[in-house]
Amino acid sequence: MLTLPPSSQTRPLLTAIMEALRLKFASLNRHYEGAWTESFVHMRCWHQHPTLLDAAKCASAQGIPGWYVFCVEFDSPRQLAGPEEDQVRAFRFGTH
Repeated sequence: MLTLPPSSQTRPLLTAIMEALRLKFASLNRHYEGAWTESFVHMRCWHQHPTLLDAAKCASAQGIPGWYVFCVEFDSPRQLAGPEEDQVRAFRFGTH
């Protein structure tokens, strides 16, 4: 079978399809990690927690007041989105 590179006409379509698949299956490639700063060094738990609550419990168990949670999608860390941050804040301050 001969495979040819995508033409300039099909490239935008392939890009759109790949982006749609990434969005649809993002939850399969997402996990959360707990983190904190200790002696000016950023530490992280390195556990791949499936939920925000699991990561928040792991980070808070370190006993460091400045703990936080971040998301890792497709091997790239990112800051939590608004609703995610609200869930962590509810856990931290006991409003859940």
